[in-house]
Amino acid sequence: MAIEGQESLAYTDANLATFERYLSSERLAAYVLYARGDKNTAMRLYERNTELSEALYGVLQGLEVTLRNAIHELMIRKTGRPNWFDSFPFQGSEQAEINQAKAKIAERAVVVTPGRIVAELKFGFWVRLFSHAYDKTLWVPHLRSIFPIRLDAKRSFVHGRLVALKTLRNRIAHHERITCGKRDVQKDYDDLLETIAWINPTMRRWVESTNCFPARFAKKLPKRPSASPTASLSPASTASPNPRWAEFDRLADLVAKEAAANGFTESDLKEILDDDSHPADANS
Repeated sequence: MAIEGQESLAYTDANLATFERYLSSERLAAYVLYARGDKNTAMRLYERNTELSEALYGVLQGLEVTLRNAIHELMIRKTGRPNWFDSFPFQGSEQAEINQAKAKIAERAVVVTPGRIVAELKFGFWVRLFSHAYDKTLWVPHLRSIFPIRLDAKRSFVHGRLVALKTLRNRIAHHERITCGKRDVQKDYDDLLETIAWINPTMRRWVESTNCFPARFAKKLPKRPSASPTASLSPASTASPNPRWAEFDRLADLVAKEAAANGFTESDLKEILDDDSHPADANS
């Protein structure tokens, strides 16, 4: 999907084969299957995944920075110490991350300040502060006051939401697929904005007014090829004669035959292929 002003590229068999070579057949297989074997459509879907990932990353940045600074500001107020994390009884994994953050900053030959430490710590660190392990030491006495609205489900609900958004962040950061599967990226976007609003409504309005996700999500998708009842489970039936796509076709045939032999429908097949629920990196 060329951006206005950029030169468009024709998706010839030769170019499609080049994409397959450098992006890998494994990486593109889900898009090819979703497009019922149409390689041109599969590449458009791959590009849409990249566009939406890029758009959501800015919104995720808004949440991550807002959350960590809200926690930092609150804890300074509660303890009277900008380096409050030096005296707090963290679990071993969180303390190790703080030590690692300090070491990384020191390697840059700059002063190790509280602000730099906060910025160096990963999103996963801040999310884990809402886990059950910190219920009595952080949530009850401190962190629940970050959210000026009433959250009836309390800590477990906040933690669950943050874990889900961290998983989304990690998939995007590791260039994984967030479309053509079970994920509802519109809901992801809505959840991001809602979570920012829990902390501060003005920050939510700012993020909402400065991101490009709604415009990109509204762009028309390439038409998905229609399928007959027998062809729907066999993307290889529309295979290109180009031998470089043979691996796609072989994989598609194997999956289709296995599905048919076990009585799976097309929706069952999509469920098998989908891996959106698995985080890319639990510690990121």
